[in-house]
Amino acid sequence: MSETNNTEPVTIYLARHTKTTSNAMGRMQGWSDFPVTREGREIIHCFGRGLKGITFKAAWCGTLQRHYETARGALDYSGNESVSITRDADLREANFGSFEGRDINTSVQAAMEELGYASLQAALDTIGTKANLDLQDGLHALDQRNVLDTDLDDEDRAESSKQIQDRMFAAMTRIGQSALAQGGGNILVVSSGLSLREFLFRIDSEVDLSDQGNTATTKLRYANGRFTIIGPVGSTQYYERGRE
Repeated sequence: MSETNNTEPVTIYLARHTKTTSNAMGRMQGWSDFPVTREGREIIHCFGRGLKGITFKAAWCGTLQRHYETARGALDYSGNESVSITRDADLREANFGSFEGRDINTSVQAAMEELGYASLQAALDTIGTKANLDLQDGLHALDQRNVLDTDLDDEDRAESSKQIQDRMFAAMTRIGQSALAQGGGNILVVSSGLSLREFLFRIDSEVDLSDQGNTATTKLRYANGRFTIIGPVGSTQYYERGRE
């Protein structure tokens, strides 16, 4: 679909969800639905207040509760209470398969060793922040061999980076096209840390892939079938503004 003279630019605010009990406990979260913490609810309040002055035409989020609570609170506290939210399963976090709910440090170490690195830090020192995405392929390889001896079906095992990138790009393209069909404007999208970084890498292989804090946001422009990053990646400016 091509833009017309009556269409506003499509600007997407792509944000990570707020803090959950899994984040607090250092557990692999993925497709598991851990609840938002008290601190997480306050983070949402600050994030929403920091978004005041931005009028959103639409909002999308993943299907997990942390996604919806973040999106709903961001809209309500920014003066966008009337905006409804479309949930899309393709905006979920990476599926960690048999590693869901397990200790993050132990799981990441196993993935890095599978990829031939002594540690995540060694991988970061060698290949840069893309190591944060490559660890997913380590988990995928381990789960394909069923090293944890679980009874998961094949379709429930850990995804590869390519699988995540493909579904995220498809979801974001649907969002961009839907926004164009509605005349453009500002769109709020809430996803998860690894998934949104997989998407950002898909559209710009030079992007900084460092870990992003809760409600960290990257602005994108969608035009002519392409996404362009505008401004800083993973910025906490809206949360910080809402704390003032």
